[in-house]
Amino acid sequence: MDSFKEQIVRKIPTKNDKIQKIFIMIASVALAALCFIFPFGTQFSVIGIFLAAAALYGGYYLTTKLDVEYEYIFTNGEIDVDKITAQRSRKRLITFRCGSATDFGIADENFSVPEGATQVLACACDDSLTDYYITFNHKNLGLTTVIFTPDDDMLELMKPALPRTPRK
Repeated sequence: MDSFKEQIVRKIPTKNDKIQKIFIMIASVALAALCFIFPFGTQFSVIGIFLAAAALYGGYYLTTKLDVEYEYIFTNGEIDVDKITAQRSRKRLITFRCGSATDFGIADENFSVPEGATQVLACACDDSLTDYYITFNHKNLGLTTVIFTPDDDMLELMKPALPRTPRK
């Protein structure tokens, strides 16, 4: 029987994300004010209005790019991890088979990424949710560790697909 599950996890904005949004908004408003005020009273005032509108839209566009969601798609033992930015663009981060896992467990304070491994961070960064890691050998990236936040249904589908040794 086929196994299929989709899950979308919204990344909680960090302090750094919030600070970036504030600076982007301040910079876009300041740039819009300069574009609007500077050429005022000349024949270029229409161009200044358009540049001010473009600066405000650019600030809006950049702040919404900081809104990130991750989608996990489990299909018959294979997991696709996609990054969705501002609900308008999607990028495939990685695809892997659960059967190729060498290590799997909860990503707590005792967890560390193996030396020389490629790290793919696709988790919610929420303290109320449990983050998990899975380490495997990827054909293009070599030793890879994915940190993600699956729900209980996704974990139940993953467990039979994992090899016996990394099940914890």
